[in-house]
Amino acid sequence: MNTMKMLVKREYWENKGGMFWAPVVVSAFFLAISFISVIVAAIGAKQGGVVHVNGNDFVNVADFSKHLSPDDIHKIAEVLSMAYLPSIMPLMAVLAFVVFFYSLSSLYDDRKDKSVLFWKSMPISDTQTVLSKLFSILVITPLVPLVVGLAVAVLLFLMFGITAQIMGVSLIGEALSLSNFYLLPLEILACLPIYVVWAFPSVAWFMLVSAWARQVPFLWAVGIPVILGVLLSIAEAITGAGIPYEWYWENIVGRLFGGFVPGVWLAFFDASNNMQIESDHQAGWEILKASWAILGYTKVWIAVALGTVMTYAAIRLRRYRDEG
Repeated sequence: MNTMKMLVKREYWENKGGMFWAPVVVSAFFLAISFISVIVAAIGAKQGGVVHVNGNDFVNVADFSKHLSPDDIHKIAEVLSMAYLPSIMPLMAVLAFVVFFYSLSSLYDDRKDKSVLFWKSMPISDTQTVLSKLFSILVITPLVPLVVGLAVAVLLFLMFGITAQIMGVSLIGEALSLSNFYLLPLEILACLPIYVVWAFPSVAWFMLVSAWARQVPFLWAVGIPVILGVLLSIAEAITGAGIPYEWYWENIVGRLFGGFVPGVWLAFFDASNNMQIESDHQAGWEILKASWAILGYTKVWIAVALGTVMTYAAIRLRRYRDEG
């Protein structure tokens, strides 16, 4: 256990730029843009600009606050209580890129710089090394942006809430009384195990190529499935033999590269068709239910089984392939 803990710490410190600083920098940029937008909107309203709410135009701050009904305030507070969703969306895009390139370099870089020889001299097995990398990629890497996103959501909540208060509308108390403010982060966090299952086969393939490729693992990891798909498409166009190339592009290529993107499983399994969102406060719960429902699909577990085989192959290659 102590060895695995040390290996996971090593992974974090060696990949801190992608795992920590990338989401932090993107969040800072997102906050700066939001802050500038709020300031510009507030100044415009103060100077007689037009504020649009529910199809009504209010030409000044006093007019705006005076004409908002309790129901309007409640609806705006509901939106404000869901600040976590827009906060994590850009971070999920960053996460997909980080996991993609982290997986690709995980077992290649230390062969390239020969540091693998040092680690093999330590009392650490190849199984421990590969599994520590797999755990860091699938659990630690997505966990960091979820936590950073929560901090950003709180700052956005305060930013918009204080601005509304200056404009004469009290939203913070109303938003804090809504269960969604507290439950939404937990509901999104509860989707993390689904991301682990969803991303595992894709990460395992990239780690396998990372352990095997002598040079340019990106070309091998991306090129092999894409070129095979192109060959199948050409063969079908020439022969008309009924080769299932469309199935291949969707279930192999699409599944492989879509595995890095959080939430894609909702579209891939049409899980979103079963979501019944009647009000904003149900969004997180419906996303959570639809996400966990994909575990009922056989092809999910077939992909996990393939990922397990590829992980085992990566461990074996790690043991015998030391050259860069």
